[in-house]
Amino acid sequence: MRGSRRSLDGVPVLLTGASSGIGEATAAALAERGARLAIAARRRTNLEEAADRIAEAGRIRPVVLEADLSRPGAAAELAQRALAALGTVGVLINNAGVGLVGAQGAVGDDAEARALFETNLWTPLALTRHLLPSLRAEGGLVANVTSSLQSVPLPMLGYYGASKAALAHLTRTLRHELHGTGVRVLEIVPGGTDTAARDVDLLPWRKGPMRTPPPVSTGSAARAIVDAIERGRRRRVHPRSSLLPLEIPATGRLIASIVTRRVDTDR
Repeated sequence: MRGSRRSLDGVPVLLTGASSGIGEATAAALAERGARLAIAARRRTNLEEAADRIAEAGRIRPVVLEADLSRPGAAAELAQRALAALGTVGVLINNAGVGLVGAQGAVGDDAEARALFETNLWTPLALTRHLLPSLRAEGGLVANVTSSLQSVPLPMLGYYGASKAALAHLTRTLRHELHGTGVRVLEIVPGGTDTAARDVDLLPWRKGPMRTPPPVSTGSAARAIVDAIERGRRRRVHPRSSLLPLEIPATGRLIASIVTRRVDTDR
């Protein structure tokens, strides 16, 4: 129920994309609330370091699950490994995501584009499917991390934006499909966030990057995510300024048209 607080103390959580950025910060924030974590990503060394930092802070050390979620079938395997490690899963946070800067006329449907959709879209669907019995038993939560770019068709970032728009749509329909089951569904919509490499920073700008509002920290994004889980929200957009293109789609199209004049799409 909206407005009610959910304690995360002792709750078994599977968090993907936890080796860096928003995922790593979210793992630390969840551990502070007492969650029992299984963290997954491709880079085992980074996961182990993140788990060590959590343990050194006096929290429960997360279970580390190395997984290449760009590989078909890897999500189903991860679900089984998470259940074996945690016993059950009460919260699933589909945070893993990859970016791709490239024009559709050059990239087409090549292996990199297909790997992006496998990670950003098919993996959340597969994990939800395979963990749904556990989530139903726990009265649990599925949290899908999308992006404000779902409403801003920036040139060269179409693959990422399209995958997140599709995930946003499926998140909303999943909420309707699970109505009455006790499983809640949360969409997390990050805007500009200070991660190691933002796709927008990699665009082939003609005269240098456009001036944009400063990105928020990964720590503030993680706190917003945990707060949304605890409060039973249906959607959390962070920062709040990113609501504009979501609620007024014409704004997102206008932003994209302005950016297009500054980007060398031939590259």
